[in-house]
Amino acid sequence: MSFDLLAPHYRWMEALCAAGQLQRCRTALLGGIDAPQRVLVYGEGNGRFLVELCRRFPAARVTVVEASAVMNDLARARLRRAGLAGAQVEFIHVDALTWQPPTAAFDLIVTCFFLDCFRVDQLQHLVPAIASAAAYDAHWLHADFQIAPTGLRRVCSQVIVNALYAFFRWATRLPARELVNVEPFLGAAGFTRWQRREFVLGLLFCECWKL
Repeated sequence: MSFDLLAPHYRWMEALCAAGQLQRCRTALLGGIDAPQRVLVYGEGNGRFLVELCRRFPAARVTVVEASAVMNDLARARLRRAGLAGAQVEFIHVDALTWQPPTAAFDLIVTCFFLDCFRVDQLQHLVPAIASAAAYDAHWLHADFQIAPTGLRRVCSQVIVNALYAFFRWATRLPARELVNVEPFLGAAGFTRWQRREFVLGLLFCECWKL
């Protein structure tokens, strides 16, 4: 799986397809989180969420785990343009499936539109590995797509999600073919859902979980 080829185009693709709703979903619950000291972000992409995170919590030390070197470069450039070149951000270019984070080191974990890239068997390994990085009383901010439960909204969301998976499997060799409900994995890791919001008629959601 590689997002390097898509990375230079991701900004306009997101703007065209979602008109700012993905960013709204990513950042909707930041205001309810106490200022963290250390933040672990998986799959940040081109840095849109990272800029808002660093603006809101300027004293936080942030570790970004991203498999695309091009995305990391774009995120660094976005921080510079935003006047945040001095932010305490460490970029780790690595496949998340092979990287083991430091144990109990972070009080905020972020997985925005990231866990949907993986199959069930991969998530069975990945989610506990990520959870092991959570310090006592940590928060986990998670955002993603979902299939609406009933009616026309369900049909529309299923069509959109299927189209997205087809495109990203073709463009990036994405391993996943369908959305996986990660709630059981987070619960098994000891986290409890604390807040939740939905957007775009239930197509997008964000949640804050607490250890």
